[in-house]
Amino acid sequence: MDFKKEPIIDVVALSSSHCSTTSEHEEKLSATERTDTETAKDNSTALHPAKTSVFAKGKELFAFAGGCLVTYAKDAPLRHDAVSKQGDFAHYVVQPWYDWFGRNKRVTTSRALNTITLQSSHGQPERSIINGGGFNYAGVYGMPVEYESLHRKCLDTLPIPGAAAPLVEAALEQAVVAFWSAGCCFTTPTGYQSNILAFTAILDNDWFVLMDQKSHSSMSTAAYLSNAGGRKKFKHNDMHDLERLLDDVEGQCPNIMVAVEGLYSLDGDIPDLAALHTLKTRYNFVLCCDEAHSFLSLGKTGRGCLEWWNDMNPDNPVPTDLIDIRTTTLSKAVGGVGGLVCAAERFYPALRSRATALRSTGESLATPNMLQALWVLRQPERLTRSLARLRAITEFCHERLEQAGVFVYGERTSPVLPIHAGCPTKASELSHVLRKHGVAATPFSKPAVPMWQSRVRIGMSAEFTDENVEQLVDALIESCAATKLLYSRRTASASSTTPGKCARFQWQVDDTGLVEERDDALHYLDHLIEAQSTQLAEAGQHDRRRGGHTSRFLPRSVIDAGHRTRAQYGLGSGSSRWILGTYPPHLEVEQIVCDMTGQPASMVYTNTEGGLMSTVAALCRPIKGCSKHVLLVHKNAQQPILYGHRAAPRDCKTEKVVWDDLNDLTNTLHSLTEGKKQKKSYITLVLTLPPASPCNHNTTLEPLFTALLPLRRKLHGLTILLDCSSPPSYPSSEPLSTELPLPEALHYLATELRARILVFGSFYQGLGLNGAFLAGDGALIDELRYTSRFYVFAAAPPPFMMGMVAQALGGE
Repeated sequence: MDFKKEPIIDVVALSSSHCSTTSEHEEKLSATERTDTETAKDNSTALHPAKTSVFAKGKELFAFAGGCLVTYAKDAPLRHDAVSKQGDFAHYVVQPWYDWFGRNKRVTTSRALNTITLQSSHGQPERSIINGGGFNYAGVYGMPVEYESLHRKCLDTLPIPGAAAPLVEAALEQAVVAFWSAGCCFTTPTGYQSNILAFTAILDNDWFVLMDQKSHSSMSTAAYLSNAGGRKKFKHNDMHDLERLLDDVEGQCPNIMVAVEGLYSLDGDIPDLAALHTLKTRYNFVLCCDEAHSFLSLGKTGRGCLEWWNDMNPDNPVPTDLIDIRTTTLSKAVGGVGGLVCAAERFYPALRSRATALRSTGESLATPNMLQALWVLRQPERLTRSLARLRAITEFCHERLEQAGVFVYGERTSPVLPIHAGCPTKASELSHVLRKHGVAATPFSKPAVPMWQSRVRIGMSAEFTDENVEQLVDALIESCAATKLLYSRRTASASSTTPGKCARFQWQVDDTGLVEERDDALHYLDHLIEAQSTQLAEAGQHDRRRGGHTSRFLPRSVIDAGHRTRAQYGLGSGSSRWILGTYPPHLEVEQIVCDMTGQPASMVYTNTEGGLMSTVAALCRPIKGCSKHVLLVHKNAQQPILYGHRAAPRDCKTEKVVWDDLNDLTNTLHSLTEGKKQKKSYITLVLTLPPASPCNHNTTLEPLFTALLPLRRKLHGLTILLDCSSPPSYPSSEPLSTELPLPEALHYLATELRARILVFGSFYQGLGLNGAFLAGDGALIDELRYTSRFYVFAAAPPPFMMGMVAQALGGE
């Protein structure tokens, strides 16, 4: 094979005339933690944000040090007792940064529509403000009265787990296959898990995967969970670097996958599909694209980055089958929670086999969220009009902001506007000032973006009214001026739009001309619900093996709670808790979990398997004062636990040891604590307790307590993760107890052995509802809210699901 090929990227435009060169310039400099000027270009003018000076850096670091000291003083006399540097960093650096301007503990008290109502971190209600922190790109989160009644009917008559509603699931898969002209489609309970399904199904030792450096966390996790023969990352949107890596890895593996995103939400840019097409023609790789932020936001009809590219580049189009595998989420433009994997026909056997294996042990995409996706896809004319309006709004905002001297990263038609702030405190301050001007927006800093490129991200929506758009632009300009973030202004062109209402927003979405399409969609969905209900009744499939018929197993009060919370907060959360805020049902469930388990702190996950894997991965990290960290897991532990170690950071330096029985565990612990060198070993022990009575649990743990007690003086530190989520093959028909049957021996483990306790449980096991919880040591929960990837990078649990959980567990 010829490895001395001439470079070919020079003859390919790295970006179209419509694309920004920000990302390419940014990537070249970021490797050396540069502070040089970043540049955004349009056809004629460049806007240059100020360089971060040495003095500004010193001032910023001094501010962080001050925040740490203030937090340390607030902790007195009870010090925050973290066991890792990550825990200290989360508590003394991250939390103060987010809390400086009252951002972190906001509670959302309304639906995530164009305007939202927030409650401040101090518990004080705030006025309704523009929602710049959501992802309602196509403006479809709002539900007409007729559609609300369909969701009520769905919750009343159909099982919530989508696996138990095969007609609805098949309808969604067929709709997505037709939408993207693909060969097959599979659903996943979350968007995060769509990448895990795609990567682990397809990649084996014969594959080498190359990923963009700024690919989503779920893609990196999926790549390491797979059995790929090799993994490397190329510089963000740098086709030269990708070509270099392709030359390096060609011949190492028979197959190569290149993984990109359709829209990078923190940079506002889009991959160069023309260059990728040229490279794919030469190297014959498989192209995988995560369309989380580009699905139903880019392209005339919402088909993502490929449609957008061909719309913008009619003289340089790419083939419609360029992308072989698409993954996406329903938590962005669709307004639900769930994921999709859409691929060419040749990948069907591998995806089907892997999807079947994953489903046999875990949750599936919830039926109400499948209904939401079908509702959107069944209205193509509404989508087309909405996206035309979205693009007009986006271009208007870019133009006005550039004229005013506000630096915006990325492509000018991107529906996300990352606003440059520079220093982390500036990003936090800008977010705070924006909120005072009536706009909710989210600050981002390291590790999401380089520290000295901190920014605030605004998500655009077709649902924004003309008044919303004017207020948003004015607020951004005034807030940037107040925080001294206005840079060199560009001269307005002859075509520039003057402030005020504009004809370009004439695509305001209303029911004119769309009534028939909407009525057809309503009729179709009503018929689908009826057909699915009839099929279940005729086949007698109310049994729990197919995921449970929730309306049969739960009290009517629980179903009614789902209706109430959906009516108040909407179907989906619209964002993650770190980005926009949380909802009262999430807080209520966490308090109930603390009461159930007797633990001081808790957090909730959207999905059981993702939450368990992410928890174990986050626990695999270096421990302060210890030369060795050992993760002890049983040989028959659940797959997510085993996956957790594989998904941990490459530099975690945590050794995994598998034990067979109690004697084997005891011998292992003795070997780790004997000798002077072993005294600095830290143990994280994962125990799985199957559903059982409290006495059986005590029987399980008391021998362990007896074995560990003699070692208490030799143990430098011990964390016990008690996994109570080990499910039977189907959810139990018995309601989940309001008092989790935790053994008394657990109390002795925590007190006598000074062990840190974490308890992981699943709502799916007892209720048939997606979701899980983690309760335990306050310092560990504090740390895991920052380091558990599935918590930080996945959408929050649907509020209606948490409302049902809270009611089922005895909430108000």
